[in-house]
Amino acid sequence: MSFYQNSKFNYFLSILIIIDLILITLTLISDVGENLYFSIIVFDTALCIILFIDFFTRLSDSDDKKHFLIKNWTELIAAIPFDLIMLPFVLNGSLLRVFKVLKFIKVIALFSQFFETIDFFLKKTHLDEIFGITLLVVLASTLGLYLFDPSINSLFDSLWFVLSTITTVGYGDVLPQSGAGKIIGLITLIIGVLIFSTVTGAIASYFARRILMNEDFNITENDDNIELLKETLRSNKKNLNEVHSKVYKIDNDVESLKKEIIELKEINKELKEEIETLNENLKNN
Repeated sequence: MSFYQNSKFNYFLSILIIIDLILITLTLISDVGENLYFSIIVFDTALCIILFIDFFTRLSDSDDKKHFLIKNWTELIAAIPFDLIMLPFVLNGSLLRVFKVLKFIKVIALFSQFFETIDFFLKKTHLDEIFGITLLVVLASTLGLYLFDPSINSLFDSLWFVLSTITTVGYGDVLPQSGAGKIIGLITLIIGVLIFSTVTGAIASYFARRILMNEDFNITENDDNIELLKETLRSNKKNLNEVHSKVYKIDNDVESLKKEIIELKEINKELKEEIETLNENLKNN
């Protein structure tokens, strides 16, 4: 097992991803000081280097590299140091909105990579597909409102409205004013209702299957025990029949011996009579 396939390394990497996720999100939703921002850039760049090495190490070890790239392409996005690359443009104040969109995409990629640790549960419940659709809807709706609705002042306001709408909470403190923004909000609301009802059904179905599988397992185990008992009884019955056969054979042998003994006694009696006759004859002579 290589170092990058070690479970302890994966746990350590997950912790680093969580920290980086929090720090990048912090830079998106609030203004941080210059010193803290540069420290975040250093930390994010160091993590990106580790992610790149980890990604290409696993890529070189994989048998089907094309399938690996298709399955893990989001890891490459998470490993791109957007803050470092876009730093000159941010300092000049140009392409600031594009930079925020790229950082938002990276947050989604980091979020997706971190949740690989609960991949088994997500795939069993198909929540990975549901969450993937949810992330796509959140991303598309947030970017759509941010780009097409003038009343949305920041990317965070757009995200806040999308999340409060998709969870059917609807605080009402941030509202779209344009027609396009209202259409996006309406679609987000409908999809939110469908998504959360689907999540509830998927989780309930998962636990129901677990209960049924356990019951089936117990029934199967009891059936196996019954079959084993039946096999043991059949074997014992066979052995008992063999014993009966041997006892019957011994009885027959005993009867044969008895008959032979009786015959021997008869022969012995006849011999005695002949001997007596011979003795009588000798006396007469």
